[in-house]
Amino acid sequence: MYGTCRPKPLALSALLGAFVFIASLLVSNQALQAAGLEKASGQVILTIAGAVSKTNRPAFSEFEDGFLNYQEKSFEAAAEFDLAMLESLGMHKVKISLDAWSSDFTFEGPWLKDVLAAAGAEGRDIAIVALDGFASEISAEDIAAFDWLVGVKRDGRYLSIGQRGPLWVVYRRPDGKAPTAEDEQRWPWASFFIEVR
Repeated sequence: MYGTCRPKPLALSALLGAFVFIASLLVSNQALQAAGLEKASGQVILTIAGAVSKTNRPAFSEFEDGFLNYQEKSFEAAAEFDLAMLESLGMHKVKISLDAWSSDFTFEGPWLKDVLAAAGAEGRDIAIVALDGFASEISAEDIAAFDWLVGVKRDGRYLSIGQRGPLWVVYRRPDGKAPTAEDEQRWPWASFFIEVR
């Protein structure tokens, strides 16, 4: 009789319940790690969909995503970024001078390549979509050829809607040449959505 200790049925049941609870937490944690992107806590200013592996939001909802529906954008899952998430990717500055502009402007924000990496972009080409529906098609070769910046600030001030915000995507030419009007036409302002293909 001594040395034999059988758990009471209630104790065994509680032990199994605790095991199931811990297992479910581990599975949930693994799912979050698989998604690989924290949930946005602030106002979302950029959504990346398409060929991405790191997501933090569920599938497109025709009702909840009314503006995306208006833009005819849908997805099974996507990566959302608020301002703090974009800034946490590293802030860089690019000064741009164009004859058509009233002055030189200094843009500040993360590199586009870092934003795409944060979303686990697996495609080659992208389309950056502005609030008015304008889309700038950018090939993987062009992403590699220029220093693309996702501008959240211009001359130290955050870009707002109505003043070419929330995002203005620009690039610096690695050859040091001044940008042209053709370059400017490729810089989508009021950007809010990126589709990875």
